[in-house]
Amino acid sequence: MTSGPDNAPAGPCFAGRRPQLARVASAHAAVLAGGRQLACEVVGEPGIGKTRFVHEALRRCVPAVPQVVGSCAPDERGVPFHVFRHALSAGRPPRTGPGTGRLAREVWAEPEVMVPPAPARSSDARRFGIYQSARRLIGRAARDGLVLILDDLQWADASSTGLIAHLLRYPVPAPLLLVLVYRPRQMATPMPFGPPDERAGADPRVHDRIELGPLSLAETARLRPTRDPAELAARYDLTGGNPGYLLALPGGDPGTGPDRGDPIHDPSGGQLAAPAIAALRREWVDLPAVDLACLRAAAVFDVPFDADLLAPVAQVPAASAAESGWRLARRDLIRRVPGGGRFAFRHPVLRLAVAQDTDPAWRVAAYGRALTALVERGAPPADRARYAERLLDLPHGGWAERCVDVLCRAAQEICREAPDLAIRWLRVALRALRPTTAPTRRRQDVSLALARITGEAGNLAESRALLQEIVPLFPADGEGRRARAVALWARVERLLGNYAEAQAISRRELAALPPGTGVAGGYRLATELGAAGILAGNPVPPPAGGLIEDPDGPPPDALTGDPNGSGVDRAGLLAVRSLAATHDGALNLARDLLDAGSRIVDSLPDRDVRDHPDCLAALGLTELHLERQADAVRHLDRGLALVRAAHRDDGLCQLLLGRSRVAYHSGQLASAIELATEAGIVARRIGSRDLLSVALASEAEATAWRGGLRDDERAVALARSAVELTGDRASWSGRTAATALATAALLAGDPATCVELLRGAGGDARLTGLQATLRPLWYELLCAAALAAGEPADAERQARLAMAEAERLGLPGQRGFAESAYGEVLLARGEVVAALPRLEAAVDLFRAGGLVLRRSLALASLTRAAEAADRAGPAARARRQALELAVRCGTERVGLRLARPIGPRAVATLTDREWHIARLTATGATSRLIGRQLNISPRTVEAHLTRIYRKAGVASRSGLVAWVARLDDTDR
Repeated sequence: MTSGPDNAPAGPCFAGRRPQLARVASAHAAVLAGGRQLACEVVGEPGIGKTRFVHEALRRCVPAVPQVVGSCAPDERGVPFHVFRHALSAGRPPRTGPGTGRLAREVWAEPEVMVPPAPARSSDARRFGIYQSARRLIGRAARDGLVLILDDLQWADASSTGLIAHLLRYPVPAPLLLVLVYRPRQMATPMPFGPPDERAGADPRVHDRIELGPLSLAETARLRPTRDPAELAARYDLTGGNPGYLLALPGGDPGTGPDRGDPIHDPSGGQLAAPAIAALRREWVDLPAVDLACLRAAAVFDVPFDADLLAPVAQVPAASAAESGWRLARRDLIRRVPGGGRFAFRHPVLRLAVAQDTDPAWRVAAYGRALTALVERGAPPADRARYAERLLDLPHGGWAERCVDVLCRAAQEICREAPDLAIRWLRVALRALRPTTAPTRRRQDVSLALARITGEAGNLAESRALLQEIVPLFPADGEGRRARAVALWARVERLLGNYAEAQAISRRELAALPPGTGVAGGYRLATELGAAGILAGNPVPPPAGGLIEDPDGPPPDALTGDPNGSGVDRAGLLAVRSLAATHDGALNLARDLLDAGSRIVDSLPDRDVRDHPDCLAALGLTELHLERQADAVRHLDRGLALVRAAHRDDGLCQLLLGRSRVAYHSGQLASAIELATEAGIVARRIGSRDLLSVALASEAEATAWRGGLRDDERAVALARSAVELTGDRASWSGRTAATALATAALLAGDPATCVELLRGAGGDARLTGLQATLRPLWYELLCAAALAAGEPADAERQARLAMAEAERLGLPGQRGFAESAYGEVLLARGEVVAALPRLEAAVDLFRAGGLVLRRSLALASLTRAAEAADRAGPAARARRQALELAVRCGTERVGLRLARPIGPRAVATLTDREWHIARLTATGATSRLIGRQLNISPRTVEAHLTRIYRKAGVASRSGLVAWVARLDDTDR
């Protein structure tokens, strides 16, 4: 027998096939018990292990019976009865008897004996006589039992297949097990010997058909128990569980070295074993020249191909390629792909074998012809780039420039859908453009494209390194090519938190812009200068040169006719300047700039806006600070949809942070935490410490206001991490982290830390270092801290500062903070009636500003004031609304605050959670019971009680019980 992927009786341990083994054993036993002939067909795909299965099945049969094996070969198809000749005449027959030698010579020992192929009656009679003689000969050999194995019958001659059919029709009257092994798809008909006998009452074992399928992954693991599981799974997926192909792969046999690459997708990356190549080569060795050329050309393609693509690669006419394709399909070397006139190799391993058996120089030229054909027919970018990439891995000669062009063009086309692929292709192109041979401009273009796409994908460090290397080499030009490259460099520095570098780069380039430079580059530089200034904590005025004129007037460039997208570039600059204006409190200017930028962005289609996520982020943040939440949601959600579709991590983080802030102010605490958490993941991925700090601060603030049992500790921990990440406490991220920690500290019962952090971030008592549009909010926080510290005079001072700042701004939400602060001061004094209109105004102003969370808290305070003033109706309405909003926001602060009485100064010093624990203690519950109810440890309860004793001025539980009893009338 031959050996190879399909004909290997020896090899690793046998695995699986138990039901099929039992069927062969049953047929073997029936042959010996009944003294009759049975036929057993074993069929399956090439390499599936048919021959190995037959030998294993017969090895397990007891008692042993003589076996003879005949196998077919492609070059013996013209020899009559060659498979029987191989089995019964290659050596001494299994049993001799009178007339055996003469009969054997008459039937198949003489090669000149032919079976007449014509259908004439006299020829039919002669053929029938020869078949009967062969039948008698086989019967004599099988007199005491015989297993006759006929292998590779797909290559059998017509006389052999005719004799097999004759034996099935006229069984040998002897114990003969006839085992027929073949590949159905390579036969003229998939069932050349007819279906198994399934007539009513017939013994199905007379003619059985066993189809072998792929092995399972577990069964495959038994063949190679020492192989790495991950690698084995990958090989299993590649071979489809075909054991012959699995063992034929490079490294498939024990003792071979590791693979040099991906052998299936890179023909130069691995080599099949020589025996596997030799066994597979038998399938194409006798092909005509045209068919062989088309087969070798087909090995170039790892995706389905058609005749029009095959013809130029094989260098044959299209008609010849089409005919050859069908001939190859009939031989099952390639197969037709459903749904069109395309073909693909029967198996990837077969394709690798054909490629390995092809002259390397011819294969390189074929890859070049394939690349040319794909480019000419406008194939998808991935197809073109794949062949260009492989051609560069081969000894490509003069193909480098063409391959680089193909890779760069494909990268530009696919960078939005698959940036990782685009980056890989550009890296390959850059390696092909060696500095010693490639023109400087060509390398600059490829490097710039790679820097842009890597930055957009979130690999800011690599993008920065490339830009630092190539941007200084760009000459000044009137087209603005250098200006756009420098703006990209400044943007990457800004995203990494290097604000001083970003400002210096932008300012220096703006000053050196030659006259007549395209406005797009100037806008981008000015935008980066302004954005870096905001993030550094020192917003800069508009750059000189008239880049911002009348915001209501027409832009200096034609928005609809500029192919460089200067319309959205100008909108980006307007958005950044409006954001800077809100920081300074110049709200009229901010609104004018915002309206102008928003009009431009809203008039542009998504394809013009998707490359400018910073513009949408700046618009959304400005609209949030101007209390236009609906517009902020519209722009931020549009930006998120665009950057997610384009897989742009560089713009995703800022948009997520902006959307998280909108959700927080709108009272959607769960959504705010989720968005901030995702922003933190993205910030870690792109390596931006400042953005990560802001993400942690946003998550901390929302967590603190959620007010769960462990939220106080978690919020403080998150905020402290945010503060530790910031390198500059005066920057936007530094101040954001400080204010978040101040909020978390106050809600956790540490007003002193809150005041220290806020005044440190603000720079002075007027908080001039903090954003002007949010100062009433921070004054309100200072007011609450002063009340918690037992300093009502300072609290009133902070409330008056909040009122003055809110009057100047004219924003309803910020005015709500001021009214709420003053109302809380009046409540602390016990002036309940005077506090009611302040708190009612705060509720209405928070509604107008879209601040749902703060409206629910104001309603809780209004409820307490109305109850203290014996206004049952308004109190009930306010309580109901407060609880409804609390459920919508997902906060426990409202319920805790509703339980607080209006009492002396000591009550105000307790946090909401501390007052809750004090009330539980007053009921007589032990620390263990309180901890079990609140899902905290008894030690944590005792720590809370220690602070409560100090603030209430009592020394024991009994004193605390009496103190709470005097104050708590919430159960009435």
